Amino acid sequence: MFAQVLYEGLTMGTIYALLAMGIALVWGVMNILSFSQGEFMMVAMYITFFINKFMNWDPLMAMPVVIIVMFLLGLLIYNLIIARALRGPILGQRLITFALSLVLVNGVTLLVGGQTKSIPHLLFSGDMNLGFITASKQKLVLIITSLAVTGLLFFFMNWTKIGKAIRATSQDKEAAGLVGINTQVAYMVTFGLCAAIAGAGGCAMTYYYYFMPSIGTNFMIFGFIAVCLGGFGSIGGAFIGGLIMGMIDVFTGTYLSVAFKYLAVSVIFMLIVSFRPKGLFGR
Repeated sequence: MFAQVLYEGLTMGTIYALLAMGIALVWGVMNILSFSQGEFMMVAMYITFFINKFMNWDPLMAMPVVIIVMFLLGLLIYNLIIARALRGPILGQRLITFALSLVLVNGVTLLVGGQTKSIPHLLFSGDMNLGFITASKQKLVLIITSLAVTGLLFFFMNWTKIGKAIRATSQDKEAAGLVGINTQVAYMVTFGLCAAIAGAGGCAMTYYYYFMPSIGTNFMIFGFIAVCLGGFGSIGGAFIGGLIMGMIDVFTGTYLSVAFKYLAVSVIFMLIVSFRPKGLFGR
């Protein structure tokens, strides 16, 4: 049973990790909180649903398209809304994505309704009996997607020219500008990446979850706590923080009671932040 619960915790942890990495990326580079990350994931789930409905593509086939669409959506939102907010007061910068999240939830509800939806006839479905655990193929899609996105993000940030420019901008915007880096482009690509990460996560989540316009809100609290645990601005820390959240969630719900899991998360969060105010990997 322990191995099975560990597997379930890993599944939940990868969802929180995908949310947390997007939040950590935007905070680390732009110093704003991405309250809309869960809603970006929700929008990606609906895009995947309609691609499946009209083109009969499996979510895995649709994933590259969804990632590109979400990246472009992120660029559009940055240029229309975020860039203007960054020129305003600090409070406006911090809360603009909260307003954006409300617009996305209510906009999607207005366009498609609030009914619960799901995608039938998945390419990978059913369980695999591995002896010590029963592994759901749908959950494996979530885990593999999270690991792949994490690996690709680390490669992009450390080995590409634009990735290095984004890292330089996050460390010192003025110095980056003095050496010829276009910091506004770095900001724009960062926000696009934030939306693209949510796109991959939302697409993979359609393999396992029913969804509705409010689904993003259900995960955002855990995503923010994961970022706090890992350390704001640390992508690796956000990933580890997400895994910790998933394990606490599932282990507490299984061995104690579902009623205690939010309490356990809150207690662990307070203890870690009390002893490590900048998070486990914050500097």
